[in-house]
Amino acid sequence: MAKKMNFDKQFKNYNYNAITQKKVAKKLLTFIDKSKKYDTILELGCGTGIFTNTLYDSLEFNHLDLNDIFNTKDFFKEISYRDFFIENMELLQLKDYSLIVSSSAFQWVENLDSLIEKLSKSSPQLIFSIYSKGNLIEILNHFGVSLNYKSTDEIYKILKKYYTFVEFQEEEFTLEFDTPLKALKHLKETGVTGFSSSSYSLTKSFKSTILTYKVSYFSCKN
Repeated sequence: MAKKMNFDKQFKNYNYNAITQKKVAKKLLTFIDKSKKYDTILELGCGTGIFTNTLYDSLEFNHLDLNDIFNTKDFFKEISYRDFFIENMELLQLKDYSLIVSSSAFQWVENLDSLIEKLSKSSPQLIFSIYSKGNLIEILNHFGVSLNYKSTDEIYKILKKYYTFVEFQEEEFTLEFDTPLKALKHLKETGVTGFSSSSYSLTKSFKSTILTYKVSYFSCKN
């Protein structure tokens, strides 16, 4: 997974500041059939449990497995789960699952094609959200750095190689801040800055009070 991440340093602040992630988690849940009872569910990149709590309160299932590259178990004391795999999801040895889900995590994956192929062999259903091309364009334009966001079309083409039915939606929204410094502070406190090595002069000259988020939601079935 990509290394431009300081999420592990921001655990304490994350849930309070993760405005976008909460919106995305709520929307992602609408793609899951809540009338079904699932045997086993795996959530990849569960973080501090923003989507996990939403899922846990809304779905019926027998077993829930969780995964994150960081040890965030302390955030899941009130959630009953079977296994918590502390591992890069790209290296994770998978069991068979009724459903695999992930919210706001796949943009960190280095080889999305390889991951999707592996997931398709472990579950007939995959539902996820991912930040897509154009996300945080203000940061790219000013600092010249960005994650390697894929377009919705690029992601769709990968998914169609491994899943028979693929549905998707795109969403764009903005957050507005009082000052440019508060916008940058927000990114720092959600751990996805990607520009920690930028010079002080670049940070000082950042003028945008708006951050643009682009999200793609996918529901895949075989």
